[in-house]
Amino acid sequence: MKKGSKKKKRIGGKSKAGSKSALKKSVRGKHKKSVWALIIGVPIVVVAGIFLFCITYMVFGNYDGLGKSAVLDANEYSKKHMDYSKEYPEYGDKKFRSEPGIDVSVFQGDIDWKKVKASGIKFAMIKIGYSGSDTGRIFDDANYQKNLEGAKAAGLKVGVYFFSQATTTDEAVEEAKYVVRKIRDRGIEYPVAFDMEHVENSRIKDLTVRERTEITDAFCTIIKKNSFTPMIYGNPSWLSNSIDMTYLTSYGTWVAHYAKWPDYDYKFSMWQYTEKGKIPGISKRVDINLRFVSKH
Repeated sequence: MKKGSKKKKRIGGKSKAGSKSALKKSVRGKHKKSVWALIIGVPIVVVAGIFLFCITYMVFGNYDGLGKSAVLDANEYSKKHMDYSKEYPEYGDKKFRSEPGIDVSVFQGDIDWKKVKASGIKFAMIKIGYSGSDTGRIFDDANYQKNLEGAKAAGLKVGVYFFSQATTTDEAVEEAKYVVRKIRDRGIEYPVAFDMEHVENSRIKDLTVRERTEITDAFCTIIKKNSFTPMIYGNPSWLSNSIDMTYLTSYGTWVAHYAKWPDYDYKFSMWQYTEKGKIPGISKRVDINLRFVSKH
C-alpha cells in the first residue's frame, strides 16, 4: 500500500462503504415491500368498503308479478282452548301456545319499556313509517328509533310494520326497500308487516282487488328476498274482500278483530284482539296482540 493512503476502517468486518451499500439495499427492499403492500392492500380495502356498503345500503330483488293462486289453509286453533282469566288472554292446546305483544307508534308517546316488559309483554311490533294518503310520499314514524332501541334494551322481541298507501307495485317496492334499509342489522326477530287500509280520501280507494293484491305481493316479495319474514295485516273484511289471499299464501297473516275470537277461518299467526289495551309503562291506549307459536 502506498504511503499516505488511508486504510478503510472496518466495522464488524465490513467497510463503511459496504455498510452504506447494504443499508441502501435494505431501504430499497423495504420501499418495494411498502409499494407492493399498497398495490395489494388498497384494492382489498376498496373492495371491502364496497361490499360493506352493498350489504348495508343496497336492497336486493325486483318484482315480477303474481304467481299462481293456491288454496288457503284453515287455521288449526279453537276458541275452546282460550283462557280469558289471565292478565292477557292465553291460548294453549297440544300443538300451539300464545304469547302477548303490543304494536306501537308515535301515537303512544314516550314508553317505559322496562315496565312494559315487566308486565308480561313478550314482543313489540313497531311502526317504522308510512306513505301519505295524498301523495304516497314516505315518512318515518317519529318514534321508531326510540321505540326500537327501548324495546330491544328491555329484552323484548321486535318486529315492524309499515302503513302503505301505494297505488302501484313500483311504489310498494320502494316502500319495502325503505323498510329493509331501516331494519338491516337492527336485530329484527319478528315479522315485517304490510298494513294497507282505507282512510278518508285515500289514494287507494279506486284500486281493484287484483291491484291491491299485486301491491301487497310486491312489498312482501322484496322483504322476503332480503331475508326478513313478511306478514300481511288486515281485519277479516280486508283479508277476505279487499285483497285475494289465495295469491299470498307464502306470507304470514296478522288478523285484526276486536272480539273474544277472530272471525277468520284461515291460517294466521298473529291476532290483534283489542285497540284499547292498558299496559304499564304506556300512558295511552294501545293495541294488544297474541302470537300463536308452535310447541314443536
